[in-house]
Amino acid sequence: MGWRSKRLVPLLVAGVLLVVAGCGGGDEAAGELPAPPPAKTFALAGFEPVGKAEEGAKTDVRFAIQQPDGRPLTAYATGDGPHTGVHVMYVRSDLSEIIHRHPPIAADGTIDDQVRFKAPGRYRVVVDAYPKQAAGGLKNFQLFRWLDVAGEAKDEPLPAFAAEQEVDGYTVRMESAPDLKALDASLIDVTVTDPKGRPPTLEPYFGALAHAIFFREQSLDYFHTHVCTPGTPGCTSTLGGAQVTGKTGAPGKLSVGVLLPVAGTWRLFIQVRANGKLLTAPFTLTVK
Repeated sequence: MGWRSKRLVPLLVAGVLLVVAGCGGGDEAAGELPAPPPAKTFALAGFEPVGKAEEGAKTDVRFAIQQPDGRPLTAYATGDGPHTGVHVMYVRSDLSEIIHRHPPIAADGTIDDQVRFKAPGRYRVVVDAYPKQAAGGLKNFQLFRWLDVAGEAKDEPLPAFAAEQEVDGYTVRMESAPDLKALDASLIDVTVTDPKGRPPTLEPYFGALAHAIFFREQSLDYFHTHVCTPGTPGCTSTLGGAQVTGKTGAPGKLSVGVLLPVAGTWRLFIQVRANGKLLTAPFTLTVK
């Protein structure tokens, strides 16, 4: 999975302006160069709901991805593994809540889903798309949007790192706080036990045995890695020239891949499914 920061946008604009300036020439008296046309990019089209969502109620979320040529994207990667279709994350601005979905895609490119938000507040919508690859084409890209859920909302500070999280009677545990550095691929050993203290058999969820979803505090920069069964395609995450692949061995044992672009405080959501239950365990991590 890739990542995206809001800091890239002004750099892109600046780069376009520099190219235009570099192509100009001649007498200054000839006048100013005409303004360049807007850059052609992928974009979210027809996003609904337009207004606020309602806390606790099913919200219809609907959109398409518009290609640079103006047509909707209709051809997406398919097959085994997690790097297919569209992943949609809804993360609350204080990183207290996350919803992770892989909604269906209609033949005309429309993506339609129903989401229930448990708490009011502002949510960052992350659309992580995997188009069907052509030669030299994009592996994946992300698009972003804000969605407000009506009601009185108060952001809470992130809790400090805790090695153990209990979710629905299951325990998700790290041995200690990991020593993490930006742009440095590493693995975090994690164990999962059921309410009786036994290692459960983890079931595939959206193509992977475990999803590790990372968001940076305040900026909400995003990265996503996976743990898959041996031989599953599309389980390696890449950032620049670095790669990381999560691993699993004995039941309930995970080695979660970490590869984060910048230092800061990050919130990691580990998602696994055991005995039909989706478990989401949050951890606060420091990246140097």
